[in-house]
Amino acid sequence: RLGVVPAAGGAARWLPLEGVGPVEGYLTRVQWTPDGVLLVQVMSRDQKRLELRRIDPSGGQVTTLLCEEAADWVNLHDDLRCVELPGNPGYAIVWSSERDGARQLYLYDQGGVLLRVLTEGPWPVDGVVALDELRRLLYFRGAESPLEGHIWRVSLEGGTPERLTLEPGMHNAVFDTGCSRFADLHHSSTMQPRLLVRDANGREIQQIHTTTDPEAEQLGLRPPELVTIRSRDGETLHGAIYRPVNLPAGTKSPVLVEVYGGPHVQSVSDSWGMTASLRAQFLAQQGFIVFKLDNRGSARRGHQFEAPLFRAMATVEVDDQVDGVRFLEILPEADLSRVGAYGWSYGGYMTLMCLLKAPDVFKAGVAGAPVTAWDGYDTFYTERYMETPQANPDGYREAAAMTHAGRLAAPLLLVHGMLDENVHFRHTARLINALNVALKPYELIVFPSERHGPRGEDQRAALEQRLLEFFERTL
Repeated sequence: RLGVVPAAGGAARWLPLEGVGPVEGYLTRVQWTPDGVLLVQVMSRDQKRLELRRIDPSGGQVTTLLCEEAADWVNLHDDLRCVELPGNPGYAIVWSSERDGARQLYLYDQGGVLLRVLTEGPWPVDGVVALDELRRLLYFRGAESPLEGHIWRVSLEGGTPERLTLEPGMHNAVFDTGCSRFADLHHSSTMQPRLLVRDANGREIQQIHTTTDPEAEQLGLRPPELVTIRSRDGETLHGAIYRPVNLPAGTKSPVLVEVYGGPHVQSVSDSWGMTASLRAQFLAQQGFIVFKLDNRGSARRGHQFEAPLFRAMATVEVDDQVDGVRFLEILPEADLSRVGAYGWSYGGYMTLMCLLKAPDVFKAGVAGAPVTAWDGYDTFYTERYMETPQANPDGYREAAAMTHAGRLAAPLLLVHGMLDENVHFRHTARLINALNVALKPYELIVFPSERHGPRGEDQRAALEQRLLEFFERTL
């Protein structure tokens, strides 16, 4: 429901808010306009239709301004901005859309009529950063390469976007209220995070903070090797390799694939987080080759890259991870007869599905807090990618780890917090039931007082010790 109440007090007035489509939908975004009405985003239950509605809070009149539709799903965003039109009554609306496969920015009038396309091209906009109403400039984040993130600006009158940050790596910006300067948090795989103040043209004014933590060198942290591979059907995928150091000549090392693989997450980029990936670095120091790959479904590559998992989770994602392992044949020190996988949450799910659907490739796995059946996970998240169990029964059955439990042929370590409020412990319990029925062995670590991942330092230390011991023993 959507209601308004006078700031001075009084009764709430409930506004008309019909659903979208044949069933009730979701109220997803609400904000005020300069003339005191509400812009309301409402999404259908199946998330294939998003409507932007104008609702007058005094009289309740409703006008649908924009509609986004997709055959699979529409992603939500936070890019809507209102800007007054100079010399004209009313205001314009900044909006973003993935209708052409990669998120781009558009300008509409207050009636929903397109004024102009602000950005276009093959690479997606990450999102709006700031709007300079006085100078009519829109600042946003994005990059030609998904390995980087940069700050750009474009005029609301049109024209070619201008890139303001030039140094390689990742940039995130927070602008002052007048858009005369911004704080830039910059880092890369070879540069620890630093905080700069820049003017609106991107020129450095002052360095506020630099990170020169000697612990990185003391721990022997080295940037991974970033690689690009081709999947079996020609898609470009990005990966990262952490190599062991000081290996005797001719030594063959087992391979560990660190996987997440689900929507909204990017695992491979030119960022300090890659170098400060302590588990990957630690395992490499113990003699393992650690490999990360962003399969299809991952973030910051556009909707066309994300959407192949629609109605069929753990299909193209597993195929891409297998192709990533095959790519490692170029490493003479990689022993591809000893490949393991580990991950948490969606990564735990992917670990399970890699073991179960590609047993010829993956020989051991540690699955942390895994989703094991999508009929038991969050409705809004799951239905976006899988539709409902009634609409997609075959997809749900094939995407459930329990369906394939009888195919387990590799050592498996399950890890779960018993207070997990995200992926409930019931997921692991259901898989254990299926493995017991199939007479398949497994190992289990539970954290009775932890939620979606151990937080206590002693509990985390126990997890890392057990994970290392498991892979040393099995690979």
